Amino acid sequence: MFFVAYPFAMPALLTRLTARSWFWFGVAFLLFGVHVFTSRFHAQVYDANGYWELAQKLYQNGNFSLLNFDSGLRGCLFPLLYVPVVALGQTGIFSEETLIKLLGALLAAGLTARLVPALWQRVTGQLVGTGRRALFIGVVFLLWRDYFNYTLTDFPALAGLGGALYLLHGRPTLVRLFLVGMLAAFVVNIRPIYLVALPFLALLGSVAASRATAGPWYGATGRFLLIFTAGFLLTCVPQWVINYQNFGVNRPLVIGIDFQDPNMVEVGDLYLQQINAGFSMQKYETGIAVDYPIPQVRYQDPAGTQLLQQNFNQRIDSYGEYLQVVAQHPADMVALNGRHLFNGLDVLYPTPYLYRVYTSTAALAWVNYTLLFVAGTVLLLRGQRLTRLMLLTILPLLIPALTAIPLPMECRYMLPLHLMLLAGACFGWPTNWTWRYLAGRRLTIGLTYGAFITVCFMLSANTQALLAAAPKLIMP
Repeated sequence: MFFVAYPFAMPALLTRLTARSWFWFGVAFLLFGVHVFTSRFHAQVYDANGYWELAQKLYQNGNFSLLNFDSGLRGCLFPLLYVPVVALGQTGIFSEETLIKLLGALLAAGLTARLVPALWQRVTGQLVGTGRRALFIGVVFLLWRDYFNYTLTDFPALAGLGGALYLLHGRPTLVRLFLVGMLAAFVVNIRPIYLVALPFLALLGSVAASRATAGPWYGATGRFLLIFTAGFLLTCVPQWVINYQNFGVNRPLVIGIDFQDPNMVEVGDLYLQQINAGFSMQKYETGIAVDYPIPQVRYQDPAGTQLLQQNFNQRIDSYGEYLQVVAQHPADMVALNGRHLFNGLDVLYPTPYLYRVYTSTAALAWVNYTLLFVAGTVLLLRGQRLTRLMLLTILPLLIPALTAIPLPMECRYMLPLHLMLLAGACFGWPTNWTWRYLAGRRLTIGLTYGAFITVCFMLSANTQALLAAAPKLIMP
């Protein structure tokens, strides 16, 4: 009897297992864990090493001191998270590299297998099926896998913002709203550009709180803002203390200036400084490459350089001047920022630090363009179903990405937008859009897809041809 029942029991057991989010967390953790522990990347470099060194300064010779933090450019909360890693590493029980990679795999699994699918389900009311979960984990692994080797803030910030959005779509209890404020402060501290998302996060929270109560809207909104602000300010206390004690600045947010960089001190605004660089550099990567002469992998922009040179002092000294350039050259500025937007979504390497620059990126690019096409198709044909609450949820994720467009573009700047599009492609494709259902539209979709892929490769090839050291081919 056992042998008869066994073949039927296994599929039933597998079905029950795959219906559990923890099962997919385990799958994702295993996938990312095996990869990061067997990858060629072992050392923290450049920005990642900067954060790691700050964590080491906080914990020296068995003693912790918040005032050892000496950076005016970066926030303190992300290095604080790694202080236990430093402490454990100094005991000799675990290696620091092992702990960093373990945390990276946990972050990847939590984000891809738990947080993003759960947020999608809570916002849309649609269950995420087994195949869709597996697909999303797979495509994030394919396109972003090596970021989890490093102590970088991009994915932790996105996870923090996603967690805040998830909590706002639940019952607005005091603890939940306080946690939302804490998560918002954490995100803004480790990625200051997310500060622009704060008003939209507060707007979403106010609307969600007023909808969840039968009382007057202003009472629910006031309660939310009060609790949210309390959580936010409490989380900012460590940064506030550091700013006041070490730099004489009485503010709770990151100062955002490297006081050892005279040019940055003179300008006084990192974002404005980067806007200037964005005219002459349409894309930027960082290399630890064996086939490239310097770490700075710059893709030049001759048209943007010419545009900036037409300004009377060949630089932008204020946001008013930037708006004047936009008003004087609207078509050129649309083209410049359009190039930046495409380059930000054009993920050619799955790592923040390139091991080889002159390598074929065609296969990864094709997968990425296909997913972007699917996401665009879903948005075009189903976008009218977006509710006001859905749009308010999208804005805190979208605005930081749009704010980064004028800067020398790095793909990680578009991470919130790119992951939203990947989620739309994996989770949003309607179940009734089968091969048979699309019978009358196959030719149109096929031709549109072919044209889209062709245009994407042409735009990408044009950017790669402007690589500073020497042009890069799509398939060297």
